[in-house]
Amino acid sequence: MYGLTHTVDSLSGPPLPRPESSQLAGGGGLRPSTRAEVDNAAAPVAFRRHPYVERYLVPLVVPIAVVVGLVAYVLDISRLFLAAHGHLSIVVATVITVSILCGAALLSTAEELRSSGRVLLTAGFLAALLSAGWITLGHSQPSPVSAPTTLPSTLRTNQTRKVTAAPGGNLAFAPNSIDVRTGLVKFKVLDASPGHTFGFHEASTMFRQLSLDTAGSTYAGVAFFANPGDYIFFCSIPGHEAAGMRGVVHASGPSMTLQHALAASGNG
Repeated sequence: MYGLTHTVDSLSGPPLPRPESSQLAGGGGLRPSTRAEVDNAAAPVAFRRHPYVERYLVPLVVPIAVVVGLVAYVLDISRLFLAAHGHLSIVVATVITVSILCGAALLSTAEELRSSGRVLLTAGFLAALLSAGWITLGHSQPSPVSAPTTLPSTLRTNQTRKVTAAPGGNLAFAPNSIDVRTGLVKFKVLDASPGHTFGFHEASTMFRQLSLDTAGSTYAGVAFFANPGDYIFFCSIPGHEAAGMRGVVHASGPSMTLQHALAASGNG
């Protein structure tokens, strides 16, 4: 009997290990690792990891986003250099350039940065670039319409002075010294010899230069003298002023604004 039992035991080999209870999962009898694999296979795929997104949508969206970003960047930098006053554009452009260089060096060397950190750093640089033009927003706004630089000859005035240009063909004005009161003054210039002009050196007079191109004709213009003092009239043809075609207007009286002068002369 002992021999038979020994023979059966030797044929059956060593006893097989029995599975532990921890290796069995609920009624299905699956190992935990197998259950996790099943759960992962059943989990939904992220949108950005979808095959169609990676194959079709990303190649379409990325180039468009790059082009839009480049256009925005070029317009922003152009606005910065064209609209900024003084040295502001140079300072901001220098800061942007240094930021780009430092950011590129940081991204290329800091391998331990996580992907989220890289994204935030890149977004910060892009925000700095795109916001540079907004610094000069006020300078790039259209300037308000300024007042006219010259006065029309049709304005009413309480004073009129007559001048002759090139009398007898001479390079001179007659008279070459005129007294007026501050305010609006109309000048009537007789052209005795064509090929001359009549105007003032002082832009504050708002006098529109007269072109004297017809002998015997009279040309009119209105000048504004805001403050007492001397104002020089002359011919702008090269060499004529130096030859003697100049004169002076002596204005006296109280200082006044253009609005006051217009009202005092009966203009609306």
